[in-house]
Amino acid sequence: MGWKLGTWALPDAQIRVLKAPKQKVRRISAPRQKGDLISLIKDKYGEHFERLPTLSDETLSYSLVDGKMLFRFPENDRYFDVYLSMPFTKGATERETGRTVLIMGSPRHHIDAVVGQFEGALWTEEEIDGVKTDIKDYGNTVRWINVGNLANGFIGLDYNPNSKSNEGVAQNPEDIQFLSKTLMEYGYDAKKRLFILKPPYIVEREEGKKMRQRGFETLGDWAKKSIKGIRIGNDNAN
Repeated sequence: MGWKLGTWALPDAQIRVLKAPKQKVRRISAPRQKGDLISLIKDKYGEHFERLPTLSDETLSYSLVDGKMLFRFPENDRYFDVYLSMPFTKGATERETGRTVLIMGSPRHHIDAVVGQFEGALWTEEEIDGVKTDIKDYGNTVRWINVGNLANGFIGLDYNPNSKSNEGVAQNPEDIQFLSKTLMEYGYDAKKRLFILKPPYIVEREEGKKMRQRGFETLGDWAKKSIKGIRIGNDNAN
């Protein structure tokens, strides 16, 4: 399932604009940026990729300049209203390598940030049954969102054990543990909360609720606790 910025972090007026007839958006063409931590950033020079030395609260707040924050939306769980008006940022992390990209100050989607920057990531158009269809391959990355700063707010990610590895979705507890360890290495606080969500809305999956009941609530929990024998799927945390 995809992540729609309109339903995650824009007010109703802008959401209505996003639901207008789809217009062709120019895709980004850029050489692979060196580094394990990079960003797709929109600034006075336009949109481009940069290498980041580390993560900071200032980095995660950059999108506030362009008004990207968490807004109230009817379909979202009211539980998350406590995080309203916090900075909103999208990210993607590659399995095994930990290479990570952030989208800063740009309305671009995850696919824009991974194509050309991660092995196997592609965005093509094919004609299926006479209809031109976008084909998106996220390589070996897991997409996520950040709300707040390094310690406050939460990390949200999609989860589907039946997904393919190139769909940009966490498939198992190992994916979540690897992502948690990687984000902490880049500067996230161990107390930062992590939620398993159902995009395009901020609604917690039943699997996530059950894992939180078992004590898996933060990046630190996922990074440090044993996940041996734990399988999450089909709305069951076994």
